[in-house]
Amino acid sequence: MTSYAKGRLSRAIGVAFFGGLLIPVSLQGQTDHCVSLQRLFKETYNFKPARVSEAERSAKSNAMDRVWSLVKKDRVTLLPCLRAALADPNADAFFRFDGSNLLVSLDPSRESKSSLVRSYTLVDLTDVDLRVWLSRLASLGAEGFDISDAADKWLRFPRAYYFLPEHGGYQVGVDIGAIFLYGSMDEAQATPALRKIVSDKTHPGREIALWSLMNQATPESLQALRQINAGEFSGSTQKSLRALLTDPELFEARAKPKTTRQEFVTGFEKLLEGDWQPFLHLVSKVSDGEKDVVAVLKPEDLPLLRKVRRRIIANGNPHAMEFYNSFSTILMTFIWKPTAQSSKQ
Repeated sequence: MTSYAKGRLSRAIGVAFFGGLLIPVSLQGQTDHCVSLQRLFKETYNFKPARVSEAERSAKSNAMDRVWSLVKKDRVTLLPCLRAALADPNADAFFRFDGSNLLVSLDPSRESKSSLVRSYTLVDLTDVDLRVWLSRLASLGAEGFDISDAADKWLRFPRAYYFLPEHGGYQVGVDIGAIFLYGSMDEAQATPALRKIVSDKTHPGREIALWSLMNQATPESLQALRQINAGEFSGSTQKSLRALLTDPELFEARAKPKTTRQEFVTGFEKLLEGDWQPFLHLVSKVSDGEKDVVAVLKPEDLPLLRKVRRRIIANGNPHAMEFYNSFSTILMTFIWKPTAQSSKQ
């Protein structure tokens, strides 16, 4: 089991492990191996994580470690069995959650990650570490996966919050978590999903979804926002929506930019490749660099800007929120006038 999974287990699960579950090495054939592994899965994951005691936690963690070790040692034979078990619609939801992490650790293919998204969507959120759950989904959203069903589940969960100790106990509540999730997704996926929630008067996360939609900063989201009956929402939301649609905050382009277009493009591309240093250097060099961005970038650079914004917010921390808000204002600066003019025609 990965260290991340072990950390999650130390906070989330227990139940005693009753030995004798290892697959007999004498078994021959793929079918026999899969039958035995399936039995092992059922005997190991026969518990409800949210309902176990502290005393059972260590034993169950060891049991799950043994499952992970077993599959890792004979991945050629057992990986197809694991994949088949995860695809079983009757499989235990927590097994699918933990098993999909094992699957991706051994085979980080798009197929495996799609399985992980499905498993994360189905799991009972009371059984998992919410920070791990949300962070993993946001990272996959930034990779282009549609995580809208899982994000909808987050909005409906009554205890949707967790804390970031390394950021002074910063609380990620349902509203900020929604930005992490929907903000990490391609806007072509996120905007329709948010529109659907906003139009559902019975949805408990409707108002939060509207705030997320207001942060999309796309022509499509602005069009959707103009069709909303603001009177159905709180006074503060009405005020913010009205300001966004009539007089949004925009950046004024600097007359003599301090940073070139190529420097920005290179910094953004490097960030997407995993090297943040060029981007952070630009940020430290010019504190109000947003004025340069809107001065030197071109309309064809907007897809790159959006990718960078998605990648940044997937980090899921206060600094990511600050950058996300800045990038949203940059994007609004680029799209506002054309969108406003077209809406009057």
